[in-house]
Amino acid sequence: MNLEELQKIVYEAGIVGAGGAGFPTHRKFSENVEQIVVNAAECEPLMMVDHHILECHLRELVETLNLLCDVMNAKEAIIGIKGKNMHLLDANIVASLSGTRVKIKEIPDIYPAGDEVVLTYETTGKIIPEGAIPVMVGVMVINVETVFNIYKAVNESMPVIEKYVTIGGDVPRDITVKAPVGMKLSALLAAAGYSDLKDKAVINGGPMMGKLVDLENDVVTKTTKGLLVFPKTHSIIQRIKMPVNIAIKRSSAACCGCTMCSDICPRYLLGYNLEVHKTVRAAGHGEVKDTEAFLQNALCCGCGVCSVIACQQEILPSKVSMEIKGLLGKHGLRRQNNIQPEHVRPERASRLVSSNKLIDRLGIRRYVKDKVEKVDTVFNPDTVYIELRQHVGKPASAVVKPGDKVSRGQVVAATDYKDLGTCMHASIDGTVQTVTDRFVIIGK
Repeated sequence: MNLEELQKIVYEAGIVGAGGAGFPTHRKFSENVEQIVVNAAECEPLMMVDHHILECHLRELVETLNLLCDVMNAKEAIIGIKGKNMHLLDANIVASLSGTRVKIKEIPDIYPAGDEVVLTYETTGKIIPEGAIPVMVGVMVINVETVFNIYKAVNESMPVIEKYVTIGGDVPRDITVKAPVGMKLSALLAAAGYSDLKDKAVINGGPMMGKLVDLENDVVTKTTKGLLVFPKTHSIIQRIKMPVNIAIKRSSAACCGCTMCSDICPRYLLGYNLEVHKTVRAAGHGEVKDTEAFLQNALCCGCGVCSVIACQQEILPSKVSMEIKGLLGKHGLRRQNNIQPEHVRPERASRLVSSNKLIDRLGIRRYVKDKVEKVDTVFNPDTVYIELRQHVGKPASAVVKPGDKVSRGQVVAATDYKDLGTCMHASIDGTVQTVTDRFVIIGK
């Protein structure tokens, strides 16, 4: 198999970054890749999807990584996993990897270990230049579930029609399930036994970077990784719900200029010129002439360390920073003076945020269970809503119309191969009921 053939298989299978970013995976493949880094950090607390895949399917992951190395002529593949989770890996398989191209790299139990800039440094020692992508230093970063999806596409001709999802938080039992893409989140939670959500809110993703769920309209997508339930009054929910204009008002009234938001920023500590306190000041005081204070936000990953760990005034610098980053992208504004950091800042080692510290600061220690069970529940929704935008880039366009009979795994929407996008597939057998700007709706 050559590079072009693999790209075609992955595109037709609709594979995107399953960790949450949703970047079309076939567009990551390149002959410039020297090292493949697998993100097995399971970065945010309460998430367990990657843990279960590593525990049950390590052999398939290794086989796929060898294929990727062959196709891209990469010299090695590195699975970056926190040392505390090494027990999940089959010891015999790990031992068999000695002297091969596939390596296991233990990384520290820190947040955000899954940020591609942090992960690349922890696994390879390379620092990605400001404003660049990993391939600029010869690295491709890929999520555990994404690798497993490639295995299924290559070996079983299986497109992405199911998604592993962790359900946890303020619930009696944390579980990981495999749900059909397009199933309504409310139906999934109810079918899994979590129908009593009175006075509770649900977020899609981890407690740091997750988004509030609209239970009436949101569905399982290729990037849905976790559904976490918290009381509506919990600080996590209140932080997510705070309007950005309130954060800006707080910055003008409450910021004491301590610079801790910058001092503890994971990317600043890797040598980036990302000084969040300057953004907070410029936004809060209308210092529009300080353009660098705004343009530097293109370097922000939105991890939230500055808001949850650093700031004592509840200003939420990351919310301000990500709002500005979004506006920069919308208006096509780019930072021109990016640099290549030569080394990490000397204070980095003493300022890393441990997962335990993050759990306590978030106030979720009570929700950390001893065990998250993998449940093999079979879900049979009568209707699925296949989102046309489940990825970075151009939305898919429907290739079916109302009344068409479709089979499970059949392409129902696609982005043209030359554009940045991918394919969408029916996750059940049925009939196309409706095609909207957002969904292809299929009913049994």
